[in-house]
Amino acid sequence: MVISFAEPKRLIPYQKQHQWPFVMLADPERQAYQAFALKRLSWYRVFSPSTLKLYFRLLREGKKMQNYGKDDYYQAGGDFLVDRQGTVFFAQRSENPADRPPVERLLEAIDHSLRSM
Repeated sequence: MVISFAEPKRLIPYQKQHQWPFVMLADPERQAYQAFALKRLSWYRVFSPSTLKLYFRLLREGKKMQNYGKDDYYQAGGDFLVDRQGTVFFAQRSENPADRPPVERLLEAIDHSLRSM
């Protein structure tokens, strides 16, 4: 699932655009962000060389900027894997907007969690 700090009405066009096969939840009070200790980033982290490199690559690939209303560019995100009992078995808090774990790393964490059951 995706948890966003956006208002629910702003998530509808976003979901229509991407058509992801999973649930998107709105957390405008950022309770989940607080629970997962996701901080606000500095200006340099938001516009870091790796982030700018990612944005330029996406623009070269023909991706367009989408405007879904006011965005908080300074809110850090993260990637977490949580089992059915609520145990977090993988956590990566983003250092900048381009800081995402590779899919292989997520799959390895899932495999490791399943083997240790």
